[in-house]
Amino acid sequence: MHAHRGRAYDRPCFIVDGPDRLLCPIPLKINTYRGCSGGCAYCSGQAQTKRWISRSQDFSEVVPCSAKPVRSMFYRAQKSNAAMECGLIRQRSPVQIGHASDPLQPAEKRYGITLEVLRILKMHEYPTILTTKFPGVLTEPEYLRAIDGLPLAVQCSISSEDQAMLSIMEPRAPTWKRRLAALSTMNDAGVHVILRLWPYIPDLCGNLEILIGAAKDAGVKTVQCNFLKLYNAGSDESRFRECLGYDFLKASCMAWEQRGNFRISSLEDQRREISALEDTCAALGLKVISCDDLTGTRAWADCCGVGDLPGFIPSSWAYYTNGHRISEHTDFNDYMRGHNCPWRTEFQKEWNAGNLAKAVPELIFHDEDKTYSRRW
Repeated sequence: MHAHRGRAYDRPCFIVDGPDRLLCPIPLKINTYRGCSGGCAYCSGQAQTKRWISRSQDFSEVVPCSAKPVRSMFYRAQKSNAAMECGLIRQRSPVQIGHASDPLQPAEKRYGITLEVLRILKMHEYPTILTTKFPGVLTEPEYLRAIDGLPLAVQCSISSEDQAMLSIMEPRAPTWKRRLAALSTMNDAGVHVILRLWPYIPDLCGNLEILIGAAKDAGVKTVQCNFLKLYNAGSDESRFRECLGYDFLKASCMAWEQRGNFRISSLEDQRREISALEDTCAALGLKVISCDDLTGTRAWADCCGVGDLPGFIPSSWAYYTNGHRISEHTDFNDYMRGHNCPWRTEFQKEWNAGNLAKAVPELIFHDEDKTYSRRW
């Protein structure tokens, strides 16, 4: 981890931007750190975070946030909904900690920012999702006290059962067995635990029956899955090739294609692999959820797997929960009817520009009447 230089950044609580603002049913985010020291081979952080960090900053340089803006935001939300974030907080929209930087990475031991933010959220009994590769931190006594009584779901990311491969792809993270042991402790403490195959790389994931079986024993009921994307902007492909020591895309069992500003496996291959994963999980009594929902089994439930938990109410206007309204030449008013979106005007501008179809391959945009139809 590079040493932190300079002051803490001051916008840790925010609404996700870009296409995710149209798609994601959990738009309220908190990043307790800027940058990440995990060094994961597949990480797209350098490409994805150019919107919110200096282009000159190395993503591996970890900068702590100040918890003060988080405390202030939640206080102001009780008085006013002038800011869009305040509007979401007043609606009790769940917050995700760890959107673009692991909140429990080694820097947490030094700064304790995530612990402080968890205490703030507990004061408000606020529905919280925490995404991490370091869940063992939450089993320490002061963290267990902080989350006791907090409506909390922990998404634990593990990309492979093959520990040798996992050590290459996630070199600074704990073993998968240690991660699942931590989930078991949290499950016993009443925390909802989720296994996150993110990214899902069928070629490199090892024996999933072993991993998923062990996850079930740890209390996991839901497996969250999204396929690997290799972004152009951050030289993801060359970095991934260098870490593995061979040209993964050429050797892959899947066909890879360019889609927008990233490369990803073909839709046909994704459907085949996600169907096989669903069968493996179903045999163990677990459910699989993915953002793109290529097999239709998510049935427009939220893609974070929290919508059926007490107090967790995902945003109803987001495409991943509301996309079922789009059929043939669906206009914006039909899509948004009955929903209280804090950025309705912005959403309509993006809608009218055709940006929803750019983000979702199954949609067709009709520029002549600003409507959308479905390919399948």
